[in-house]
Amino acid sequence: MNWAQPGQGASSGQGAPPDGWSNPPTRYDERQVSDGFGGGGQIEIVTPNKPPMLWLGIGLVLIVAAFIVALIGQTATTGLIGWVLAGPLAIGAMAMFVTADAKRRESGWYAPSDLAEWGRRILIIAALVAVALCAWFIANDVARGMWR
Repeated sequence: MNWAQPGQGASSGQGAPPDGWSNPPTRYDERQVSDGFGGGGQIEIVTPNKPPMLWLGIGLVLIVAAFIVALIGQTATTGLIGWVLAGPLAIGAMAMFVTADAKRRESGWYAPSDLAEWGRRILIIAALVAVALCAWFIANDVARGMWR
């Protein structure tokens, strides 16, 4: 398929979609109209699959909540609550994102997102920092015998 405009050569984007590879246009199956097998002139609209950003958002909200709870209380109890929010729950949301994204990538029509890749990295690093901070609050109170 040639995406270049008339009069443009290979140096001006021949072979690339007009909006770039990260934003491909909606495609349809032209063969279905004329295949002679009862297509009836119906055209199937196929939109590209995108990463499930909802799961990244849920994970980031859990991590922010963990930071807020841990920093407001600064005790072992609030550290434990923050640890659960940033640890198993936020990492679980990350696992749901990776699973859903892998299923979407299986299709032949997938539009990758730089925001999703950076969001995944930020989520992992923020979860590690939040879990470490919460674990420090827990260990500090337990070591001093001040569990409240």
